Amino acid sequence: MEILDFSFLLNGFSLIKIPGYIDPGSATAIMAMIIGAIAGAGMTLKLYWYKIKDKITR
Repeated sequence: MEILDFSFLLNGFSLIKIPGYIDPGSATAIMAMIIGAIAGAGMTLKLYWYKIKDKITR
């Protein structure tokens, strides 16, 4: 029975009742935050790339 419970959790099914949901607007906001964080990390890396490169090549 434990294997069955574990497979439900791996498939994204929860055995616990949760009194809420994520509506499409929330999912869109979460995706925008993730994409913004990736873009921000990329821009930070771009700004400091030459400083990082100089420290590595020395």
